[in-house]
Amino acid sequence: MNRLSVTKPQAGDEDSIVGLLCAQIREHRIHHDTESLSQIVARLLADERYGFFLVARIDGHVIGVAYVAIILSVEHAGPVGWLEEFYVSPEHRNKGVGRALLSGVFEQARGLGIAAIDLEVDIEHQAAESLYAGVGFRRLPRSRWVKVLAAK
Repeated sequence: MNRLSVTKPQAGDEDSIVGLLCAQIREHRIHHDTESLSQIVARLLADERYGFFLVARIDGHVIGVAYVAIILSVEHAGPVGWLEEFYVSPEHRNKGVGRALLSGVFEQARGLGIAAIDLEVDIEHQAAESLYAGVGFRRLPRSRWVKVLAAK
């Protein structure tokens, strides 16, 4: 029947979320063990102060995930969402799932009083750039930098 829905995760969705995030980080050539990823997902799901997850489902099966971390921003004078993770299974891409998931993110964020959503896109993911531009994101004239402080 292919009925698409976007919801907050339900009890029992954790393994599906971890599976999708493992697939995503493999696509980005990042290496994490599943156990560490499972622990952080459980922590995030247990404490909404960190932000929120949404999942996309087709006929009850989780096929996409978004995680928005929430920070207080001076630039935006209020809470801001950082679209930390966003992933749709490859077989479900280009079928409106990503747009539906982003729509859910925007709705949830507005309900929480979030002033803006920020994100980054891997330079090799033009399809993601197209999706984000198509729903109103704009490229900023900045580059992102990182310094890793904790050994893994």
